Amino acid sequence: MGAELTGGDYRGLLFSLLPPGMVWPTEPESNLQRLLDGSAQEFARVDARGLELLAEADPRQADALFPEWESSYSLPSECAPTEQSLTDRRVALIGRIVGRGGMRQQDYIDLAEGLGYEGAQIIEHREATMELGAGAGTRGAEIGDPMNGEDWLWAWDVLVPNGVVRVAEIGASEIGDPLRSWGDQLVECALHEAAPSWLILNVGYQEA
Repeated sequence: MGAELTGGDYRGLLFSLLPPGMVWPTEPESNLQRLLDGSAQEFARVDARGLELLAEADPRQADALFPEWESSYSLPSECAPTEQSLTDRRVALIGRIVGRGGMRQQDYIDLAEGLGYEGAQIIEHREATMELGAGAGTRGAEIGDPMNGEDWLWAWDVLVPNGVVRVAEIGASEIGDPLRSWGDQLVECALHEAAPSWLILNVGYQEA
């Protein structure tokens, strides 16, 4: 990406486009130079906005287009209500982008990590059965195993870190946002929303 052109740069370019001759005044306070300067400042403003638009392509940096990013991913939803701070809304957006749920354990680990909960763990349950054979196949329940019924085949536990705190940052918050926010309602709602209808998803918390 090239350097941003200033108003002075554009004024010099506009002046160079005039027909050659000594008739054109060069004093900054002359009417001609003031006219060129007015046009040059607008060109510089448009140029700067064009460079800012490149940052808007990244949802982690987006400002002016942040509402459009939210709308593209059906946010705010009940998991990210409009009264949340901009920081929490951005966390919810990143979590929605990087993790949309699915059939794999890693899908939910990625989703939790996108919401700021690094190190999540998945526990997949199984039905307690009695297997008499010693050959290949499903292992039967052993002494000490939970006596799970058939429904536990469709149950997972998601263990996320407890007490994640999000701190407001300069340039990433709006007037009125809290300096610090916490609570795990966001990750619980997002994980349940991403889970398919057949999956019984239990959210638990790891000890600090």
